[in-house]
Amino acid sequence: MVRPKRAEAPGRDEMTERIKSAAREQMATRGTAGLSLRAVARELDITAPAIYNYFARLDDLITALIVDAFSALADAMRAAEADVPTPQPADRIEAMALAYREWAVAHPVDFQLIYGNPIPGYVAPAEITAPLALSAFLGMFRWYMSAYSAGQLRVPAEYAQPPKQIETILAQLRQDSGEPVPAEIVALLASSWARIHGLIMLELFEHLQPLVGDPAEFYAYEVRALLQRLGLR
Repeated sequence: MVRPKRAEAPGRDEMTERIKSAAREQMATRGTAGLSLRAVARELDITAPAIYNYFARLDDLITALIVDAFSALADAMRAAEADVPTPQPADRIEAMALAYREWAVAHPVDFQLIYGNPIPGYVAPAEITAPLALSAFLGMFRWYMSAYSAGQLRVPAEYAQPPKQIETILAQLRQDSGEPVPAEIVALLASSWARIHGLIMLELFEHLQPLVGDPAEFYAYEVRALLQRLGLR
């Protein structure tokens, strides 16, 4: 009599992904603050001590999820940038801005994890998460700089004298890029991000829909209006 083969135990990489997937499902139903290693272990039908072999602390699991989210968002924006057939800065910026919203709407749990309410007691390791948070917008920054250097980008008068507090960031950007980075460009990029990000957050929490009807169309309208304000359309 041939005995049926016992199902093989998942490998470490597979089990790690299963844990992260269960964690995302838990956050979708309970919110980011409701995440628990023991609850994830119960969902996967494994013992609590077993899950600690993969993530020694809840903070480690949260950090891994944040790394995945920022990396996926950056990948989506880079892919959108690469798909644009023209070298025009406005076309690249628009494509990346639209990809930013599309990814957020398709992955609301991940988006709210990295940009929503802080998880009580969790402090993100800045040396890991800060570079990843910036990476999604490096493409936009590059095209803002390209348009500015070519004389295509018009700096609105109210941004001519940005706050002195951004000097630290400016110094880092100059060091990373090896180029002189005008303070007003950093201020414009931050303002542009706040403008589109705010619309997405309003949409995700269903505050925007009653006012504008179609949030996707209104978002695209706002992106075009922003580009026009900067002289890029």
